[in-house]
Amino acid sequence: MEGSSTSGYRWNIAVDGSDAALNAFNIVFEELKRDNDYVIVSHVYSNAKKNPLMQYKQENIKIDYEGKLIGTHSSKWTMVWEHLDKDMNTKEHVNKIAKDMDSDIMAMGYVGRKGPKSDPTLLGSAVEYMAHNPVCPALIVKSPEKRVDKESGGFRWLVCSDGSEKSYKALRETLKIISKDDDEVVILVVTLASIDAKQIQEDTNKIFDEEGVSNHRFETLDRDSDEKTSDAIVDYINIDETEYIDFVVVSNQGCGYSKHTQKKYLGKVASGVLSKSKANIVLVF
Repeated sequence: MEGSSTSGYRWNIAVDGSDAALNAFNIVFEELKRDNDYVIVSHVYSNAKKNPLMQYKQENIKIDYEGKLIGTHSSKWTMVWEHLDKDMNTKEHVNKIAKDMDSDIMAMGYVGRKGPKSDPTLLGSAVEYMAHNPVCPALIVKSPEKRVDKESGGFRWLVCSDGSEKSYKALRETLKIISKDDDEVVILVVTLASIDAKQIQEDTNKIFDEEGVSNHRFETLDRDSDEKTSDAIVDYINIDETEYIDFVVVSNQGCGYSKHTQKKYLGKVASGVLSKSKANIVLVF
């Protein structure tokens, strides 16, 4: 496997010539990747599509990203440019590359070449496919954030926890990609009768101690009796009175689902946060 000698995190950035994909590239390459991480820039194209705009021609996309990678040692990145497999659609092929390259996480823009939808809560087709057919965790970029623009000099990561093993997995995945020196992690628990917030706080504090992370805090969030859990989380993220949140991390198949099936699908909380939150999203499966 090309690049398999690196001991760092393997980022797979799916690009298509769009501004949204460029935002995903920039936030990974300029803000999130560490010195020992490996970056895979992947693109699936089809010669059957005639006369695309210049910015969407596969050869121009390749030249553009090769230029952005100049100055980074060649042992730390690769570009995977593949013609669309006749037995797949583009979304399936993009996922196949992520799997074949042993990606630790796939990064992509929230929207594609067509740009934002008139209804921003509607998922782009690529994001929707990946969310329902994951091969690895996914970073969906909605907003191009920079640490230098933050008053604290760091990002704030919101990790939603319900006490399930997958929510603890989501926290551990988060700690692999944050800057432990600069960033803050907020554990958010929506109070429900079935959730033991005190136990979750103890469990997450233990994980923070094990990973040597000191900049963290724990918050509980009450919801109205007729309010969805996802809506309570989204309101917490989006309202102006809340401290800024740059990334929200949610696990798919939470405590209400994981015991009943091994099937992968997009749960109600993950779906609601993904479609309605203004923050960038990390989905952990």
